[in-house]
Amino acid sequence: MGFTFWTPNNMSIVRRTHDCYEHYELKSYEKLFSCDGCKMKGFGQRYICNLCGHELHQECRFPKTETTHEYFGCSIFTFREKPFTRTDRNNKKEYSKCCDACGKDICGFSYHCEADNLDLHPCCCKLQEKLLIDDTMFDRRANVSSKCMWCKKRKISDGQRDVPGWSYISTCKKYHLHVYCMTEMMHEAYMKNGDLALEKVDFKHLVKSKRMGGSRSTTFETIKSFLKIILAALLGDPTMLISNVLVELVTRGLQ
Repeated sequence: MGFTFWTPNNMSIVRRTHDCYEHYELKSYEKLFSCDGCKMKGFGQRYICNLCGHELHQECRFPKTETTHEYFGCSIFTFREKPFTRTDRNNKKEYSKCCDACGKDICGFSYHCEADNLDLHPCCCKLQEKLLIDDTMFDRRANVSSKCMWCKKRKISDGQRDVPGWSYISTCKKYHLHVYCMTEMMHEAYMKNGDLALEKVDFKHLVKSKRMGGSRSTTFETIKSFLKIILAALLGDPTMLISNVLVELVTRGLQ
């Protein structure tokens, strides 16, 4: 999956070395897939190559040579096809960069800022700064003092190290979820149950906290609305087909 870049007349053009993007067709299925660009999970709409069968998020199908992000001020990110790697103690290669949004390893396509040592998955660039859901405002933050509703921890950890990443926390302080933990929900369910695993995600412990207050039905609806928006962004689903699956699974899982 090599790429060749060139810039005639200051216009960036991206082409594959083994096939052209013209062979990619936009299709939509209500199931998970692994993007052959960024190596992250996707859902719903994806671009499929009619020659090799590769599947890509929309963001990976149409990469920009350079981009910026409002959270990082003047930092300029450059598109990278190959991930950064390093050699471990056993002389084996491992990924050496984490996404500064979700905290997951960069294993494929990414945007990298050399000057500020920052990295983002293409889909993570779409995560919004603020979300208003059921009269509750959620803010995107890098550092929070409250515990995540999923992992019950303040800092994000993969078991071996603390990792960077954002959280979404409500202004009322009742709701807080690491973006990292949202990807863990999907990964855990996928590994256990396969493509239809999202229907079996267990969200029950998200609403067990006594300090949250309010009615259970209101809490459930807020969490459902919040999750479907964030997961749709993380999975590269611009049409939010994921919302139909999430509404069903959360309703069954929390009642």
